[in-house]
Amino acid sequence: MADDSVLEEAEARQRHLEEVVLGPAVYTGEQVAEAAGMTLEDAERLWAELGFPPVAPDVRHFTEADADVLRQVTDFRQWDLIGFEDILSMTRVLGQALARAAGAQARLTLAGVTDQLPDSDSPPDDAARLDAAVELGVEVSERFLSYIWRRHLVAALTRAFDPRPTETVGFADLVGYTRLTTKLDPSELPTLVSRFQQVAATSVVPAGGQVVKLIGDAVMFVAPDPLSASQAALGILAGLSEEPDAPGVRIGLSMGPLVHLEGDVYGDTVNRASRLAELAHPDSVLVDDAVAAALSDQPELSVRPIRPHRLKGIGLVRAWTVRRAGQRR
Repeated sequence: MADDSVLEEAEARQRHLEEVVLGPAVYTGEQVAEAAGMTLEDAERLWAELGFPPVAPDVRHFTEADADVLRQVTDFRQWDLIGFEDILSMTRVLGQALARAAGAQARLTLAGVTDQLPDSDSPPDDAARLDAAVELGVEVSERFLSYIWRRHLVAALTRAFDPRPTETVGFADLVGYTRLTTKLDPSELPTLVSRFQQVAATSVVPAGGQVVKLIGDAVMFVAPDPLSASQAALGILAGLSEEPDAPGVRIGLSMGPLVHLEGDVYGDTVNRASRLAELAHPDSVLVDDAVAAALSDQPELSVRPIRPHRLKGIGLVRAWTVRRAGQRR
């Protein structure tokens, strides 16, 4: 367990990095809310939705950057385009997405600084090097994140105007992931998961689909039609088959109405795809009746029935395997 001196040093480093990235802390919670023309309750709700713990009311924790953002939220609310609850919902989505991005960036930054330190009894000031790396990362990332967000916004608006009433959802799940975590060296696991996610993304997007979320050993994606989803699924199988040490993958596809909420999708269609993935054999794609019917006239695909199965929480479902035509079982 860390002693008090180690904890004090860590806290001092945290305060220093906060000032490097955000500027000096000059406001308490009440002061930053007042400076932005917002109630303290609303400011605290936004802070919580961003994913940060509560701050004692008498602590000067907030910077001019915090005040500027709250002022922008106050100005936006005056336009009366969306309600405050919708703003909170959007804040929650952004907070969760950017927390993951920030975590990845922090690990890469620390690894880069550590790798560059020479083997010497008197290494240079690694704190100064870390400050420089963080400042450079902030400068580059702000522009890069803005660019990515704008591109994704255009893509999302395009999907929102798609007149087709149904979509196809897919789950791709690594086989034996829990067992692998006990056998692999901890340093090997990130490489395996990263490669799986990379293969999924590079298979789904070119097929016209969208990766909705990455869940460690699983990927959930949507596509505008069953053929696109099937091409994405078979692309994932083919991509991982080229990896000599990669585990098998099981994929389930289902078609039907989807409920879109905060960048995610929900509903019976999602549940059915997840259960089909659990049922599928390693390195195979299993689909429901609706997908199978839509693929029946595709000469490049082989769609074969398997016996009906009772899926947990869903009931008895007919399922079908999908392969490329001529592919061996």
